[in-house]
Order: sequence, then C-alpha cells, then structure tokens
Amino acid sequence: MVSNKAKRIIRVFTLSAVLLFILIQFTQTIGLAARGFDSEEVLTQYFFYSGPGIGFLVGILLLFGIELYINRGDNKYGDTLAFNSQGESPALPFFKRFTVIQLAFLSFILFAIFGLIATLSAQESFTGLAVLPQQFTAGSSLLFSTALVVVSENLGAAFTIAFLFFLLRVVSRKTNLSSTNFKIFALFLFPLIVGLVGLGNHLLRYSNSEIAKLTVFFFWTIGGLITVLVGSFIPFAMMHAANNVFFDLRRFFANDTIVMYTIFILAGLTIAYFLIYRKKLLGRNI
Repeated sequence: MVSNKAKRIIRVFTLSAVLLFILIQFTQTIGLAARGFDSEEVLTQYFFYSGPGIGFLVGILLLFGIELYINRGDNKYGDTLAFNSQGESPALPFFKRFTVIQLAFLSFILFAIFGLIATLSAQESFTGLAVLPQQFTAGSSLLFSTALVVVSENLGAAFTIAFLFFLLRVVSRKTNLSSTNFKIFALFLFPLIVGLVGLGNHLLRYSNSEIAKLTVFFFWTIGGLITVLVGSFIPFAMMHAANNVFFDLRRFFANDTIVMYTIFILAGLTIAYFLIYRKKLLGRNI
C-alpha cells in the first residue's frame, strides 16, 4: 500500500512533468512546426521564458524535498508550499475535495466567464498583462504565447509563495509564532509580495502607464491570494491563461465572433464538468 508521503511525492512530480512538457516540448514543437522560430524575437522569448520557468520549478522541488524531511512544528504550521496541496492549512479545507484536473477544469470555466464579460464590455484587457507578438498563424500564436508565458510566469509566482512559506516556517519555529499569526502573515503578506513581484516583472513593458501598472499589481495580488486560499498553483495559472487567451483573441477576431464561440465552448465545458463530477456536486463520494 502506497503511503501518504509517497502519494504526495507522486502528485507533485506528476504535475511538474506536465508543466515541463507544456513549457518545453509543447511550445518548442509549435515554434518549429509553425516556423515561428524563423523570427529571432520569438526564439529569444522562448529561451527568456523557458529558462527561468525551469529554474523556478527546480526551486519549488528543492523546497518540497526539504519540507518532506523537516517535521518540527508541522502540526502547528503545516508543510504546504501552496503548489499542489489544495485544502491544506492555511488554505480553505473545502478545496481538499478537488483533484488537480477538476480544479483546473473548474478554474478555467470560471475565469473564462470573466474574460467573456471583459469582451462584452469592450475592454482592451482586464489585466493588462503582456503577451507575445503575432509571428505565425493566429492559432499557433495563441497556443504558443499562452503556454509559454503562463507556465513560466506562474511558476515564478509559485516559487515566490513556496519560498515565503518555507521562510515563514523557519522563522515561526524559532520564535514559536502562533498558528493564527502564521496564517495571518500567509494570507495578507504573501499576496502583496506576489503583487509587487508581478509589478516588477512588468515595469519595463508598462513603465509609461500608471493605470496598467496598478492593474498588473492587483491582478498578481489577487492571484497570490487565490493561491494561498486554495493551496494550489492551478487556479492562478488558469486565471492567467484565460486572460491571455481573450487578450490574444481580441487581436485576431471581431468581438461578436469571440462571444459566439466562447458561449458555445463554455456551455459545452460546463455540461461536461457537471457530467464528469456530478456525484461530487451532489455531495456523494467526496
């Protein structure tokens, strides 16, 4: 019988392998097959995002390995890094019922609805985040930029939160910090730091727009808060992906076309979600 620790290791390594596949293999294949790498700018941005993304993931795995063998104070402070531990304190216990796939499925549906609302409101973007310029077909550009930028930047946010949890736990063990204060620091301080990191990463692009900088800061702060509350990398990544998808779509297609196809796809995804997870939604086998 597989132990809980072994199951946890398998879950983290499986998610890591999937993220590496998306970040490296998937984007590389699109870049080569669609001749996007004929552009030096696209090739440069591939390495600019993929290199740090791999580094962030390695950092998360190192912290994960350390936390597996440091047990002092775990009953008081937990051992979550908010990467793939949904529902573990200080996250809301409600999210323990969700698998990674279910969480990704539901998160994308919810944040796609916000993207649709932004499109209906004729807003240029509801986050102001940067995406890659069009270098090949609309579909290839959409897949390439979304996969590359989202995975890399969100791994950066995930590493920031994981390191903050590790650091706070070290300090808490030495100072005998109360579990309540530990949770307060995590819930209020971590999102603000993630917001500042996100702002810093986008200052070069949005240095001339105070509104864009403020929007980026709030977007990343909210994303950091969602990550801590859920205890998972997934929802913020889906939030980021939905934003970039709609931002890119508005560059290629008319709003009416986007709205029509989005409503159709969202209806299909919602029905599929209910059919797949109906037992959990009805309160059985949770």
